[in-house]
Amino acid sequence: MTDFQSLSASLKGEVMVDIANGYFGARKAIDDEREFFERVESDIRLAEQRALTICAQLMALLTSEHNMEGLLYVLGVPVDFLPRVESANPWLSMKLPFAFTAEGRYKKCVLETYERMRNAFEFFLHGTLYEKKGSLEKYGKTTGFYRYMEWCTELNEHIAKVNRDHSPSQVLSVVRGMDVDKVAKQKAVGAVNSKAGCIPGEDMCLTFVPCEEFSGMVLPELPALKAKLDKRNKVSSLIKQYASEVYKSDRAKVEQLIEILKKN
Repeated sequence: MTDFQSLSASLKGEVMVDIANGYFGARKAIDDEREFFERVESDIRLAEQRALTICAQLMALLTSEHNMEGLLYVLGVPVDFLPRVESANPWLSMKLPFAFTAEGRYKKCVLETYERMRNAFEFFLHGTLYEKKGSLEKYGKTTGFYRYMEWCTELNEHIAKVNRDHSPSQVLSVVRGMDVDKVAKQKAVGAVNSKAGCIPGEDMCLTFVPCEEFSGMVLPELPALKAKLDKRNKVSSLIKQYASEVYKSDRAKVEQLIEILKKN
């Protein structure tokens, strides 16, 4: 083997190493990000389930899905998410607030449960701040649903870039192109024609994350108790007024619920 042939072989070896590092390195980075993405998905789904569970508790306190829809309508909140709420006998447990009357206790129960539900919805949608220990940054923030959906889009953009810049067919083309004699023979018989799809490997492209599957998890924004929906009424006042109406129209069932709370 001549010095030129030795140098040529050495250079080809270095190029092959660079190609392999680029190809597998890019794919490893996507695999790592996707694995982290799926771990966070578990947290997102857990936060969603917790929010829907508290919603089921409020629905039980209001004695029916119809009354739950009525309260959300008063607050200007869409109700299309309610079919996702499992309303069958949710476990009710909370410390009964003090009031001079059963109706007063009931209204406070509804208020407190609504606030817990709003906090759970807020945590699911936006995440929450937490204190970091042993870090230069004092606070971090958990991933909420909105940020998760943005991340899903970003991850698919990363996947598309890797498929474009490090596709299996591209790697094969480069490797084949390094063997000049072989490529010349293949061209002579029409064996190399990437435009016609004759170079294998496209089925090895990375698959996209199905972002549309997560879009159905969205929950509505709930107004804070102190917020004013009009010039006169705060959200808290509207909820107490609505709870009072439920108490008067279904008093026996409400008092039965209060007895359950006393026991739990």
